[in-house]
Amino acid sequence: MVKMSILAEKPMLQFPIQDLMDYDSCYAYLLKLFHPSGLHCPCGTKLGTSQKPHKYRKNKLPCYKCSCGKVFNIFTGTIFSKIHYDCVTIVLMLRGFAQGKTTLHLSKELSISYNGLLEWRHRLQEFAFENRSIAPLVDDQVESDEVFQNAGEKGVLHPKQDDPPRKRANKKRDRHL
Repeated sequence: MVKMSILAEKPMLQFPIQDLMDYDSCYAYLLKLFHPSGLHCPCGTKLGTSQKPHKYRKNKLPCYKCSCGKVFNIFTGTIFSKIHYDCVTIVLMLRGFAQGKTTLHLSKELSISYNGLLEWRHRLQEFAFENRSIAPLVDDQVESDEVFQNAGEKGVLHPKQDDPPRKRANKKRDRHL
C-alpha cells in the first residue's frame, strides 16, 4: 500500500527534449511544411539562395528583407505569423498536439506557459475546423472501420433472467488490495 502511494506522488517522467533536437533541422522541416516551393516574400519575389538574413529575432528565427522593402520569415502569412516560440518548440508543440498529449503535460515538457499553449491549441483547432473540406464525397459507398471492445463476459447467458448484470456487479466483492 505504501509503495502505491509513493508511485502515485511521482510526476510523469519528462525529458528536456528541446535540448536534444537540432534547431536547423526543425527550421528546415517547417520551411518545407509552409513553403514547399521555397521561401517567398509576400509580394511574390522568391528568396535567393545566396541571400543572407536581414536580422534574427530573439528566438533565432532569420528574417529576410525583399527588394520591395518588406521584411519576412517562414511564418509570414501563416497562422504562426505572431508566434514567439523557437522552431524546435513549435515542432514539438505540433507533434504533441497530433499525438493527443494534454496541454498540461506539454507545457511542463516544453517549459512554456500553459495558457499560451492552450491558446495555440485552440487557434489551431479552430483553423483546422474552418479549413476542413465541406465538399460532398464523390463515392456512392463509403467504408468504415469498426472497433469492438470486449469489456468482459459478453455473450455468456446468466442462468437467472431476473438478476440483471448491474445488480450482479454490485454484489461482487472488491478485488483491490
